[in-house]
Amino acid sequence: MSTQHPGHADCSEVLHRIFEYLDGELDPGDVARVAAHLQDCAPCLAEHDLERTLKAVVRRSCAEEAAPATLRLSIMQQITTVRIERQG
Repeated sequence: MSTQHPGHADCSEVLHRIFEYLDGELDPGDVARVAAHLQDCAPCLAEHDLERTLKAVVRRSCAEEAAPATLRLSIMQQITTVRIERQG
C-alpha cells in the first residue's frame, strides 16, 4: 500500500531510497524531499531509524575484519550491474 503526502514523495519511494539517503548518495533535491517526508511520516521515520541503527551495529561489529577479496569483487560486480540496469 502506498501512502501519499501532498508535496512529498510517497512512502514506497522513500523506503526504496532509504539506504541512498542514509549513505549520503542522493542529490540535494532528493535529500530535501526524503527529509520532508520523514518529518511528516512516523512509519517511514521509524524504518529510517531502524536501518540507521542496523548500519551502525554492522559497522561496529565488522570494524576489525576485512571482507575477503572474492566477496568484495562480487559486491562490486553486483553494484555495477544494478547501476547499468538503472541507467540503461
